[in-house]
Amino acid sequence: MPAKEAGELQRLLDLFEQAETKIKNAELITSEGVLIPSINELRYAGHHIVRSLLSDDEKELQAERVKAINHVKRAIYDIDESLLIYYIESAANFKEKYNDSGFTTEVVTDYPEKLAMLDEANKSIQQLREDNNNYQDREQFYQKLNPHLDKLSEIVAIFKC
Repeated sequence: MPAKEAGELQRLLDLFEQAETKIKNAELITSEGVLIPSINELRYAGHHIVRSLLSDDEKELQAERVKAINHVKRAIYDIDESLLIYYIESAANFKEKYNDSGFTTEVVTDYPEKLAMLDEANKSIQQLREDNNNYQDREQFYQKLNPHLDKLSEIVAIFKC
């Protein structure tokens, strides 16, 4: 197998494994089971992989692999989007339920700081979305989004305790 083909297949495998890990983590975090849009993207990728394996035409083989890689990337983006929505909704539900309680700051000692971090993450995410260059290039957008997802994850984990 030529080095270029092997490199593309390795990239595809790496992306598949990343998507698989993210799907499993998202299922554990959200307790919502299977993330259908992500699974569908992986199904579409599988379809293109099989088409590439059956092709005798080098250009078609290459095109099918590129399509498969793009579907796996979209699966990863869908997972990140689902987690983003989950974290924002979870934090909003916590605020709505406990914000007026006098005990909140006793249970979550740095509650005001966590709210400020939450607001900062939300503003940063909105800014990323408003910048069309980032949002049109989904890969770049989600790379910039990941640190904010990590921050939201930490905050929501504290709120859930």
